[in-house]
Amino acid sequence: MKNIKYKQAVQSFLKYLIAERGYSELTVKEYELDLKLFARYLKREFNYSEENLTIDEINEFQISEFLGDIILVKDNSAATRNRKLYSLRSFFKFLKKKGFRETNPVESIEPTKTKLKSEPVYLSYKEIKEYLKAIKSYDSKNRNRDLAIIKTFLYCGLRISELVSLNINDINYQDQSIKFYGKGNKERYVPLHKEVIDAIKNYLPDRKQITPNNTDAKKALFLSNRGNRISTRTVQKMVKKYAKKAGIKNAESITPHKLRHTFASMLYQRTKDLRVLQELLGHSDISTTQIYTHTDKEQRKHAVQQMPEL
Repeated sequence: MKNIKYKQAVQSFLKYLIAERGYSELTVKEYELDLKLFARYLKREFNYSEENLTIDEINEFQISEFLGDIILVKDNSAATRNRKLYSLRSFFKFLKKKGFRETNPVESIEPTKTKLKSEPVYLSYKEIKEYLKAIKSYDSKNRNRDLAIIKTFLYCGLRISELVSLNINDINYQDQSIKFYGKGNKERYVPLHKEVIDAIKNYLPDRKQITPNNTDAKKALFLSNRGNRISTRTVQKMVKKYAKKAGIKNAESITPHKLRHTFASMLYQRTKDLRVLQELLGHSDISTTQIYTHTDKEQRKHAVQQMPEL
């Protein structure tokens, strides 16, 4: 059995994720970053060479130490540790499947328990109005673009990876919908609210003023000022910026995923249709969608007040 170098094995694994598993480029990039982070850890803590490290040199102890440091030293969340655990588990599972290693040293490492069923954080209707007002009143050449992005989050519930991957041709104005490939390379169909269509149409003249830098940028819906497809980092920073300008409590914690939660919460409160919500969010398991069946604090207070006097 050939003891191949770690870097070579990682490249083979990434090709496998794209060619055989059909993963999106953004998802594959996450795996790549996790595996590079692990290699740097082995160099720093165990004095391995990143260039000459082989896959047979890696053992369960090193992986456990790396995952432990994610929480104890780096002060990351349990969910972050688990994502890196799943990246390494998939990587070594691939190596064993292809005959590069006899064992998978990650098999016996357990994920950290996380409160996955806790209620999602979302913006109230009042906060949404203040948020949109902050964008509209902000003097910036990106105002129309940013407003289109935020309304797409709020009315479509897209993941950030799905939003930055949107192309101009994904939008069907006649059918008033978008069709694209989401998580797991599954095709998604999402109807567009008139607010989103109008916001995108208002942004398109601004987009025409930007010269795309490459072939990918030419087809991208949302562009940066430099002519590239807008990045996830740019969107994340922009979302927080307007949360702060709107004076929203805990603005630093407002993320694109919180806007996705906001969409889901608003839609469920108005329709009570879990199946439709599952389809729109692109959840493969409806149990994931059930976290949105919560009621807000005002509803709870109102419900209690309806109790008879005893």
